[in-house]
Amino acid sequence: MPVVRRRSRPILSRLLALLLVVLAAGVVDARGATAATVSSTELTTGFALRSATGLADTGAAISQVGYGTAGWTPVTLPSTVLAGLTAAGVYQNIYFGQNLKSVPDLTGQNWWFRGEFTASALTPGQVYWLRFKGISYRAQIWLNGTRIDANAVGTMVAHEYDVTSLIRPGAANALAILVTPPAHGCKDLSFCTVDWNPEAPDMNAGLWGRTLLDTTGPVALRDPYVRTVLPLPATNAADLTVYADAVNATNAPVTTTVSGTITKAGYPTVSFSQDVTLNAGERREIVFTPAAYPQLHLANPALWWPYQFGTPDLYRLSMSAATGGATSDTRSIDFGVRQFTDYRTTVNGTSFAGYKVNGQNILFRGGGYMWDLLQRWDTATNAAHIQYVKDMGLNTIRFEGTLGNEELYDMADKAGIMVMPGFVCCSAWEDDSGWSAEQAQVATASLDSQMRAMRAHASAFLWTYGSDQPPTAAHLTAYKNVAAALHWQNPTLDNVATWSNANAGMKMDGPYVWEPPVLWWDTTKAGSAFGTTGEEGTEAPPPLESLQKFLAPADQWPIGTAWNYHSGAPGSVFDNTTPYTTGLTSRYGSVASAAEYSKKSEVQNYENTRSFFEAWNAHEYTQSFGTIFWMLDSAWPSVHWNLYDYYFKPGGGYFGAKKANEPVHIAYDYATRKVFVVNSGLAARGGLTATASVYSIPDLAQKYTTQAAVTAPANASTQVLTIPALTGLSTTYFLRLQLKDAGGAVVSDNLYWYSTQADVLGNKSNWYRTTPKTYANLTGLNSLPSNSGVTAAAARTASGGRETVTITLTNTSATTLAFFLRPEVTAGNGGGEVAPVTYSGNYLSLWPGESTRITASYLTADLHGQAPYLRVRGYNVPATSAPLP
Repeated sequence: MPVVRRRSRPILSRLLALLLVVLAAGVVDARGATAATVSSTELTTGFALRSATGLADTGAAISQVGYGTAGWTPVTLPSTVLAGLTAAGVYQNIYFGQNLKSVPDLTGQNWWFRGEFTASALTPGQVYWLRFKGISYRAQIWLNGTRIDANAVGTMVAHEYDVTSLIRPGAANALAILVTPPAHGCKDLSFCTVDWNPEAPDMNAGLWGRTLLDTTGPVALRDPYVRTVLPLPATNAADLTVYADAVNATNAPVTTTVSGTITKAGYPTVSFSQDVTLNAGERREIVFTPAAYPQLHLANPALWWPYQFGTPDLYRLSMSAATGGATSDTRSIDFGVRQFTDYRTTVNGTSFAGYKVNGQNILFRGGGYMWDLLQRWDTATNAAHIQYVKDMGLNTIRFEGTLGNEELYDMADKAGIMVMPGFVCCSAWEDDSGWSAEQAQVATASLDSQMRAMRAHASAFLWTYGSDQPPTAAHLTAYKNVAAALHWQNPTLDNVATWSNANAGMKMDGPYVWEPPVLWWDTTKAGSAFGTTGEEGTEAPPPLESLQKFLAPADQWPIGTAWNYHSGAPGSVFDNTTPYTTGLTSRYGSVASAAEYSKKSEVQNYENTRSFFEAWNAHEYTQSFGTIFWMLDSAWPSVHWNLYDYYFKPGGGYFGAKKANEPVHIAYDYATRKVFVVNSGLAARGGLTATASVYSIPDLAQKYTTQAAVTAPANASTQVLTIPALTGLSTTYFLRLQLKDAGGAVVSDNLYWYSTQADVLGNKSNWYRTTPKTYANLTGLNSLPSNSGVTAAAARTASGGRETVTITLTNTSATTLAFFLRPEVTAGNGGGEVAPVTYSGNYLSLWPGESTRITASYLTADLHGQAPYLRVRGYNVPATSAPLP
């Protein structure tokens, strides 16, 4: 990290600096030492933004206290250029329809960010640090009339400066940053949204990361980290190695005592320290090994486990540096005692990577994370992402180039969600054969910054240096040297696509558009559930309620230009949803309105996403080892890839994933007609009974039934039944699978709808699609009689700002199925569904006379002052709404 020190000081500053050196050298008796103020202040308010075009003043003038900013746009940091302009109302409602097109290109000019702040008062030996967690793409940085960096380059590079000589303690200070945006077309080593959506008009230029003013004594600590090693396969002990960088901010040698404590409630406290003499201006890595510090060998540690495997236990590391007997700096992190390892298995002639945590096989399953197109996020948004990932039964988030939302890493640690970071595809990051010397430096500095931010997190299980293609040999070596220097303890991959690197360990063979459910199960097809995949997924239009938020009524149906603008990037193969719509109308019947399209798309999303995860789960550890659904969410309101939409309204894909990933699940293989029971936990389940029954539509006449006793081994998939080829079925029919425990309680209940006219796949058409030859006929669902006999009873409790609603649904009809029921807690009668919200189950189907109970949970504040109502509707059930008691 760059560190700038200035020496042009007035006489008082020189005297204070001399005092600092004397204290740092330890000449003063420890009993008389005075501790410097140790603090970190995020600079957020008091800033303004304007284009540099037409502004003649230089940074020397603009960074003076009192410089006038009349006509500038107020901005709250962190912020990109467009985020700031949008927040101030310069551009409005840019996500609606095609309004984003009205925003001009903002990359052809530089932009000033300027603000004033008050620095804390000076104490003896105090050092002031100015730190930037992210500036995109290039910047000049000025403080109080002095330029401290002429070329701070690299969107993902953290920049740090010793500004002690320039700061005005206890008084106002002025900071000005002249930002040069990244180029369009992902030509710079910055953030890139590839073909996922339109590019941001500013390419995310600005101060997207946190800006911090820190104070320390003469020695500062940086980047503490604990490496944990288990005596695998045993887990009854752990060896910890503690690392931290110590920085001498003075111009003379300094002796410092670096100390640490490791704490966790109910476990012994571990303490350690060592004295170190740092040369003038030196930054040195301080290491505590279990060989030199035996107390770092832990007996029977609390382990960090991923979600569904156990508790994600965390320890607290607190470190300090002292000089002259006074505290100079402190740093604390949470860390987990765990160890990820990898292995290789050959499937269909290709070597694939598999992973273990604490010696246990783990099938990673997750989605690709997208932050907001303008890089706006907050604690509530981050918490909702983690909440939804867990609620869907996922255990992993992939960050393909979306690196730097460190609060999300912290939340993943606490939730037991694994993270898979790496650089983005299809951009300057992969076009590295022609890099300039500066680009090569930016790339390694970016990895250093981002890996430092990631390495201490228990949730990090893998780093991918490349995505679609591996870096060139020289750059890959440079990357690996960075990882080695940082003691990265987790597996790495050169890239995640076997099409470009036969030894990648992961495949990226698509599909990226809709496919029928059988594709995931047919392991003769490239995109099916075998091996390990870095990403694959399909279009997923959101529910009608969400479509209405970003498309005008005339643009919701028929599908046209505005709809397609919210598909993939304009001009890409994904700038439409034709494969999806063709599948929907061919299988579920013609569509005449946006409401009908949404009704059928919810069923199709559920059916497809459920099958996707079921196939990967059912093949675990023999044919499949991990999968990422492309995408988890979307950067703006989108009709393409996502498991839940931009507004956090859960839809068919969400609940299909949730059903497939329930802890113990019964699943149907569309390709072989086999039935599997998947146990995703580390405890076996015995005494189970699996039942499979087939029913005609619409009369629900039972055409076949069978059952089998089941023991579900821990962390394993077991084939329990095979459905024979049946005759005499209605064209569209139901298959109901149930798994019950010894007491008759339902463990898993899973309803499929399929056809005697099966989906038939052709050969792979291109890199993103296998075109179906024929489609299943599911139009029989449209013949289900309307059912007005569904009743709902509810009870509501509130505690700590969160409400929980218990809902009992009953199908009182004696003859008619209540298909695909969707209970929703809404904000007001006829209002939108409260979001974020989780349900213990949804999109349920009830046989005549059946009843079920589910719970919903949400924050009271998300009702926005409206009274809560319960709305219930279904594929063949009219909507009803009633106030919640």
